[in-house]
Amino acid sequence: MTTVYLVRHGATEWNIDKRAQGMADIPLTQKGKEEAQIAREQLGNVPIDAVYSSDLSRAFETARPIAASHGLEVQADQRFREIDQGEWTGLSVDEIRERWPGMWGPARHYSTRPGGESPQDVRKRALKGLRAVVEAHPNGDVVIVSHGGTIRWISAEALGYDDRASAKIRGLGNGGIVSIEVRINDGDLKLENLTRLDGNTPDLDDPND
Repeated sequence: MTTVYLVRHGATEWNIDKRAQGMADIPLTQKGKEEAQIAREQLGNVPIDAVYSSDLSRAFETARPIAASHGLEVQADQRFREIDQGEWTGLSVDEIRERWPGMWGPARHYSTRPGGESPQDVRKRALKGLRAVVEAHPNGDVVIVSHGGTIRWISAEALGYDDRASAKIRGLGNGGIVSIEVRINDGDLKLENLTRLDGNTPDLDDPND
């Protein structure tokens, strides 16, 4: 079994302005760099064997201090990129809501972006990347720095949710971390025991939260 720590990248200006980033390569702000250092500290006592990251700079630069603190190099993998936002790229939430009524609310977690990817596309490529990581590290602890949407759909797989049900997963803030236990059993990738390091439950509607 491999314990995978999924880390969301630190904040960018587009996060602050609430613009759809997708595959646009937007750098970290100073706050984002500080969030990367906090993530490094949270994982400081974990015996990390490898650090992977989306190749987009906001993720890669979040991964760098985590890897450095363990004497490791960051291994970039495009499969952990954010969803391609297509025509939404660079637009504010208000602009998207105005031009595509009804698509930005919960529907954004299961809807194909105009001219971009679908959540299912992202889930498939991210799980292929995850399988490769687990095959390379069948035991131990691995960090993957990725993006809010991509982490949501990997988390949905661990919780047994389809894309529509993924809308009820509690979003992960910039620099946030979740852990998942992953193994390959009879050729199938199994994801279990999703845990948020901030102590919150995965579901927004959890009555015990």
